[in-house]
Amino acid sequence: MAAGLWMAAPTAGAMDDIIDESRGNMRKAKLSFKGDNTIEKKKKKKRKADTEAEETLPEDGWVPVDHIDDIKGPVMFLTTSTDPASVLSCSDSSSKVQFTPVDPATPLASYEPTTVSQVFVAKRLPDSSKICFRSAYDRYLGSDKFGVVQCEREAMGPSEEWEIVLREDGLALQSSFEKFLKCDEDGRARADSEIVGFREVFQMRCQAANKARAKKKKVDVSINAEDLEVDHIKKFHSWGGGRLVLSHEDTTVLRKAKKEGNLNETLLDRRSKLKSDKFCK
Repeated sequence: MAAGLWMAAPTAGAMDDIIDESRGNMRKAKLSFKGDNTIEKKKKKKRKADTEAEETLPEDGWVPVDHIDDIKGPVMFLTTSTDPASVLSCSDSSSKVQFTPVDPATPLASYEPTTVSQVFVAKRLPDSSKICFRSAYDRYLGSDKFGVVQCEREAMGPSEEWEIVLREDGLALQSSFEKFLKCDEDGRARADSEIVGFREVFQMRCQAANKARAKKKKVDVSINAEDLEVDHIKKFHSWGGGRLVLSHEDTTVLRKAKKEGNLNETLLDRRSKLKSDKFCK
């Protein structure tokens, strides 16, 4: 090397860029959201039901919501009452909420958000069927008694609570004032409809990873109610000498309760009979 000339060795990141450039590749970035979980590969034997559930669901991207348990984490609202179809969007500089047209060249079944303003984070209220939706700008989707829809408040209240009504053709959102969200003729979002019609039905999409987790959770519960009882007891059990106290009652009661839809109540009743349970005395 000639005197006076010096070249620094490229860093690992720079080397990756050089390799990518030499291959003619371009790196593409997808929208990421706060609360996204990093999927880690774990070496463990999977049950047959788990494998079947995973094979039928994609691992990434956005998929339609078809169950109340799918409404968790990032979601978006689409409507076909406009031409072309529209997506619910929140302004980054004001509380304004409106429906904006989507690219007609993109099939609605595979549509994904193009900006964070089209994404809302769903949060289920404790011990309630109602859900709140937070925009990317930390303001909640709400409606007043006149049906004006805005993303104005940074805290959840009754005006920000929505009841989900699942239908065969999509879903409807009912406000705390018992009025339904709709997309009017001008693409404005309002919540002053008393009945559900074409303009009150929406297609909600969620992240595939969240739907897969919800699906797997339902499969786990249906497979082994006895294991679920053990998990509950471990969570609330007062450990004495490291001994786990289990119910001696017939576990067939759990399977029957699962079929009848009152498994949680049955588990609570069985826990209440265990003297070592710190929350059921």
